[in-house]
This record gives sequence, structure tokens and C-alpha cells, in this order.
Amino acid sequence: MNKHLKKSCLWIKEYKHALRVIGGIFFALALIAGLFWMAGKDIEPVAFVLGLLSSLFLASPSIAEYFLPERKPVKNMTFEEILSFIPTTNAKEDWHGISTDWISERFLKEDPRLRFRAKYTDDGIQNNDFKEQWANRHPDNRAVGYWYDLYYDGAFLDRIILVSVDGGRASLPPPEFSSGKVSLYKYHVAKIHDTLGTVDQYLGRSKLELENS
Repeated sequence: MNKHLKKSCLWIKEYKHALRVIGGIFFALALIAGLFWMAGKDIEPVAFVLGLLSSLFLASPSIAEYFLPERKPVKNMTFEEILSFIPTTNAKEDWHGISTDWISERFLKEDPRLRFRAKYTDDGIQNNDFKEQWANRHPDNRAVGYWYDLYYDGAFLDRIILVSVDGGRASLPPPEFSSGKVSLYKYHVAKIHDTLGTVDQYLGRSKLELENS
């Protein structure tokens, strides 16, 4: 979907009640204008325009729902809905950010208040010598775990680990203890931060599988 259309639909869904009230006001004005027209006043164009505006405002929420069914603005989502929403985004097109030698930050273009932040300094390191067979099987066998924190409007929401492998050539999510596979949510976080485009390649090299794949 075109990003401008998507943004417009989300705006309409957020303010649908106000739009319906405005539509109702235009409908009442159109009705009054129609009565004057029937009484012999030459205001047919006015009645037509008011009726058209009434239809536009009243129908817009239904049109937005058609293009984005069951889709809330991020600010209206619960914690669970945000975690379920992130894997539905496009890691390259829907997210933007910066990476330096000491920090990485990625934010959602639609709502920049939703963002991931990682520090490559001491306080951002989860494990300076990460030991797992899948992480240490590469030519450079040293691996480092880093914390990746999710925030919305400055409020902390979630924290996951991404492991830098093979000399920093990829940052991979550890598999879940219960299934031995990588969750789609954590995989998508890794793809959001995949500036080198190597995550899929190194998942294969590490012999890691995705859940539900």
C-alpha cells in the first residue's frame, strides 16, 4: 500500500468519531438546505455540496477500515499488540535509524516514538564472551551478546538479546529454550537492525531455524 494512503487511513481511523460528528452536521445542513430548495429558494448547488461533504465524512471511516482492516494506530495498541504488530512491518521500508560504533537506534517511520535502542558500550553488553555452538561455529568464533531495548515515547517496553557473530558480520537472535527455534518477533528485530543484509545468510550458517517455518 502507498505510504501516504496508509498514513491517511490511520489518521481517519484515529479520528473516526469526530469525522462522523462532522458528517452528521453536514447532513443536517444539507437537509435544511434541501427544505429551503423545496420552498423555492435557488440553493440547489449548496444543498448538493453539503450532501456530498456529509457522505464523504460519514463514509471515510468505512473506507479506511476496508484498506486497513483491524489496524490501530500504534499509540492505541496494547503491549501485546505492539509485539504482534512489529513482525508485520517491513524491516527496510517501515523502519529508519542510525548506527555508530557505540550505539544503534531504529524507529518506526509511521510513529517514531516506537523505537529500538542498543548500546555497544559496556552497559549495553549482555555477555562479552557468548558461548553457544550456533554462535561460535564461524571463522571468527568469538561472539558478543548485546541488549536491544524497545521503547514507546520514552517508556521501556521490552528487551531482547542479539548476538554479534563472526567479527560483527551479523547480529543473530538466540533460539527459544522451549522450541530450539528463533521466534518470528526476535527474527524481525534482527532484520530491522540488519544493515549489512547478512542475517538470513548467517542464520543458515548457524543452522538456526525459525518458528512456524
